[in-house]
Amino acid sequence: MTPVSNAYVGLAVGPCRLGRGVCFHRPQAREVVPFAVICDDNVEDCPVCLTTFDDTLRRPRTLPCGHTVCSPCIDGLKQQGAVTCPTCRVSHAVPEADQFPISYITEGLIRRLRRLASLPAEPGKQAAPPVTRPAPKATTGLSKRAQSLLQEQEVKVLAAIRSCQEEQSQLAEYLTTLGGWSSRQQRLQDELQTLVDQSKSAREAVRREEFRVEGRQEEVQQKEQQLHAALQSLRTAATRQEAYEVIEDTDLLVEKDSQTEGCLGVFPDVHAVTTVTKVAQASRAALQAATAAAAATQAALEAVGTAAAASGDSSLPAALAEASSIADRLQALLAPPLTMGEVVPAAPPCEVFLDLAWPGSVARRVVVSLPKDTPRGRQFMLLCSGQRGACYANTRLFEVMDEGQPGECVVGGDYQTGDGRGGAALLPHLDQGEYWLSGKAGAVWWWPWRDDPACGAQFSIIARDRQRGSIWCGVFGQVVRGLEVVQEAARHRPITEVTVVQCGVVLSR
Repeated sequence: MTPVSNAYVGLAVGPCRLGRGVCFHRPQAREVVPFAVICDDNVEDCPVCLTTFDDTLRRPRTLPCGHTVCSPCIDGLKQQGAVTCPTCRVSHAVPEADQFPISYITEGLIRRLRRLASLPAEPGKQAAPPVTRPAPKATTGLSKRAQSLLQEQEVKVLAAIRSCQEEQSQLAEYLTTLGGWSSRQQRLQDELQTLVDQSKSAREAVRREEFRVEGRQEEVQQKEQQLHAALQSLRTAATRQEAYEVIEDTDLLVEKDSQTEGCLGVFPDVHAVTTVTKVAQASRAALQAATAAAAATQAALEAVGTAAAASGDSSLPAALAEASSIADRLQALLAPPLTMGEVVPAAPPCEVFLDLAWPGSVARRVVVSLPKDTPRGRQFMLLCSGQRGACYANTRLFEVMDEGQPGECVVGGDYQTGDGRGGAALLPHLDQGEYWLSGKAGAVWWWPWRDDPACGAQFSIIARDRQRGSIWCGVFGQVVRGLEVVQEAARHRPITEVTVVQCGVVLSR
């Protein structure tokens, strides 16, 4: 190991609590200095095998990321035509010459350090005591066979180190995937809980309406009994005085009943009926979508199982057996046994949805109708359903055009960079379709200022009607529900906080 500079004299060595190598601890200040920080100054050592570079076997070679590794270690790091830097974990393709360039600067620096170490001290100055490194074990007394076995064992140890590093990288990537799943499941749980809460509120509204109806029934029954009693009195009056009194009492009773608001003026309660109807529609749609997806999945699984049994082959275990990494096993497990075409339409006409949310608000749905099978409409559907991998989910709106004016519209769809510089087109020849002109609020159209294949998936939604005679071309969709959500999003600042938390295709009912 390269000697530690004087700045680190007196530091205790212990296991690294940061997860990388060894740490040096200052006993008094209890600071932790990562070993990698100290080794950055030891340019004469390979960071993998910790052996000094030389100009024969262990020549320093520079990776495109700027880090330097000796030739044997680079050869050991080569896997499937690429080399992963052991320092920054960036993967680099192997050059055509099958070798990375030699770092002549590092070689020259090492030679200069050696010359400086051999120069005598200047007169009048006391030479600093040399800091020596542990000398390697003498191998002059070993046979060639023994030396060869030692070298072979060193190669095995280096391979085991690389295997540990690769495993750590795969585990970190898998942990990130699990974190994404947890967040997505939490959002789904919140959405389901919101639907459950709305259902409870609807039931409470129905119960309150039942109490009102029952109370009204009791009132009407009492009035009917009073009227029957008055009718009996009218029929049994024997004297003139009794007749006048009964007539007066009956007039008061009938007049009071006529002044009371009838049931048609009280029932039904508009708010209660509207609430119950909307919640019932939302619940029914959610159940139908879940039922349709479950049925399609079950049918596809049964079809796959039947085909596998008939052919004597099982594709899923085979894919798992052939997987060489955690990511490959995940891909084999997550590979859907059914095609998206069994669940969503292959092309418009259809309806898609975008669930928009921003800080301080819950996710609310915007439903867009795609009435024609146009290239941009089909691309919009693909990005809502995620059939091609790319998806509008978790993207942000990044711009408001004509803010506060007629024709105000929001812009989004950059599923790559999120700032308006990305969002590559999924389909070619996007302009070769039968689009229409519109200046109405809710029109969904392509973003002409991004007329570039690298930004071809971006879209804009008009939040306010444009002035008469001013229209946009290239319209391929229309908001049919949730226009108020788009209008509120256009007023939120900053607009980049507005996120498409979920999207998809509305299943036919």
